[in-house]
Amino acid sequence: MLGLIVAVRGDAQSFSLSNNVVYSATLTPNLGFETRVDSTWTVGLWGGFRPWPTDDKALRKYRHLSLDLYTRKWTRGTPWRGFYYGFDALWIHYNLSNLKLNYFGMFGDARHRRMQGNLYGGGSFAGYAWDLGSGFGVDVQTGVDLSWTRYRVYDCVHCGAPVARKNKVYLLPKAAVDLVYSF
Repeated sequence: MLGLIVAVRGDAQSFSLSNNVVYSATLTPNLGFETRVDSTWTVGLWGGFRPWPTDDKALRKYRHLSLDLYTRKWTRGTPWRGFYYGFDALWIHYNLSNLKLNYFGMFGDARHRRMQGNLYGGGSFAGYAWDLGSGFGVDVQTGVDLSWTRYRVYDCVHCGAPVARKNKVYLLPKAAVDLVYSF
């Protein structure tokens, strides 16, 4: 990633910063950084980190760190405007317990127990970006990732040896509404 940043010309709108407001609604701070590779391709790294609750004895947990490396092809020949499609590689480390959320069958084990593990995935997406002027924009996208997760299940929310080790494969939909600043 650093090599791509150094190799990119210093033109106007060669970089962008973004925040996914859908992800922010889950109280997860997140930020994306993207750079232009040529007139129609960009590459980016996006991450989200939800460190709370910080108390290991808390009964309900939804802690995670996620990283998403992606590339986009812009069909109008100018990044951050118009229609695009792209591909991504995803990694998430999570620690969940006492969740009454069943996101496409993923978190069923976390309803009465704690689960901790890693999720790896890759997929494709498409979207549209509107330029609002002065470097600001709005970007909406949807896509799907084929993901594999390996996790451990614990009886307690903060203690003990794992009672099970599991592997699962999921087809995960994704959606984003990003606020973007290009510079």
